[in-house]
Amino acid sequence: MGISEEALHCALYILSQSKDLVNAIDNKREMDEYIYHAILKTATDKRRAKAEKNLESNNEVDREAAEKDLSTLSREELLTDPHYRAVLPIVAKIITTGPILRLHVDESAELVFKLADFKRKYRALSITEVVVTQCGSLIERFHNNPPVLEEIAR
Repeated sequence: MGISEEALHCALYILSQSKDLVNAIDNKREMDEYIYHAILKTATDKRRAKAEKNLESNNEVDREAAEKDLSTLSREELLTDPHYRAVLPIVAKIITTGPILRLHVDESAELVFKLADFKRKYRALSITEVVVTQCGSLIERFHNNPPVLEEIAR
């Protein structure tokens, strides 16, 4: 479909929680926010775990990349850099406690670009619209089979 399997699983899981796919389409802006949040949270948690592991690596390149990913961005950096400022609203919804790390901003920017390309590919304004249109029957199956949903959530 042009989206990572992990991102698609997050979208399917979120959309399958909706009682009615028509309702999801009617509230696609809100659903998109939930989907972005789930995808970004999953990606940043995964990247952070990898970075924390790589802090102890013998490979200097991995260790330096981990240190960079785990570095805290200052308020000044977040507000003066246009790249950071562009994704700050998304990051702020994910990071409710603790500092904003470089990996949060980098993952957010990457996610925004990838999902924009995904939506452009389907000539849609909403990821919800694309996923419901392309995978509606699959979502209905997940909606009616909670054990499958739990597996996807992992």
